[in-house]
Amino acid sequence: MMKKYKHLAGRALAVLLVGLIVTPLYAQLPNHLRDYPLASRRTTGDVIAPMFNGWIANEDGSVTMVFAFANTNSEEIVDIPLGENNYIEPAQFDGVQPTHFPTYNRFGFTGMQERGIFAVTVPADMAGTEIVWTLAHAGHSYSIPGRATSTAYEMSSSPRAEGSLNPGVRFSQGGPEGSGREGIWASRVTASVGTPVTLSAYVQDRGERDQYGVGPFFHVGTEWIKHQGPVGAVPDFEQAQISGRQRARAAGEDGATTTNAWTEVTTQATFPEPGDYVVRLRIDNFTAPDSQFDNQCCWSNAYVPVTVTP
Repeated sequence: MMKKYKHLAGRALAVLLVGLIVTPLYAQLPNHLRDYPLASRRTTGDVIAPMFNGWIANEDGSVTMVFAFANTNSEEIVDIPLGENNYIEPAQFDGVQPTHFPTYNRFGFTGMQERGIFAVTVPADMAGTEIVWTLAHAGHSYSIPGRATSTAYEMSSSPRAEGSLNPGVRFSQGGPEGSGREGIWASRVTASVGTPVTLSAYVQDRGERDQYGVGPFFHVGTEWIKHQGPVGAVPDFEQAQISGRQRARAAGEDGATTTNAWTEVTTQATFPEPGDYVVRLRIDNFTAPDSQFDNQCCWSNAYVPVTVTP
């Protein structure tokens, strides 16, 4: 009994000492930071955080920097126009970042983060240049540097554990191809408010899976997402997201397929307000056994600029 009492007394003393140490440290924090430790997410008015996912060394000596964001609000969807509250330095790389920041509550490692939303490539003759993205919202301003100095942040475009590669995407049969987070841009589309317009692309799974006994190819998933546009104006997509498994079931397959032929994907988009938009198309092969969103390996971006008239 005495031994148990000493154990409980020791734990109580430890808790007391921790409290004596933590309380003065907490008092030293600025008021706007005191709510963050162990606090639940606010519904509105909280931080929109720019994030750096990592860098990829390219064969020509250039480096591709991959960025993300986290909307720490649980409900507020935020738009931050390009400009003094949303900019990239050096200025020559500015303009490709999102202005639209939805909320996410995913399971696993990613949580509230939307990963790999855009990337910029620093040419070899600018080696060592930092790419800094700044976002300001609700009284908070944060800047995140993209730099190729830590191997912990180095990524690869080589085949994954069982041969998966970033899917391919292009906007016309026989046209230029893109892959990876930097992706490819379409020619500008014109539309009018309230009238559906067709957005389309051609997509293709890629992989080197022969030696692994999987595949050899998989149906890809696609999602159409507002990337940039007027504040508060969210396009309505006929079917914003279709997973690879849904496409496989429609084809009577289990996810794997024997062909990686280019497949046309389309959606009808209706825009609620006039202005200039950019719609991002994300193409994934998450049905492959070595691919998932957490891994930041196996999806590609494509971007469609849209001018909407009244």
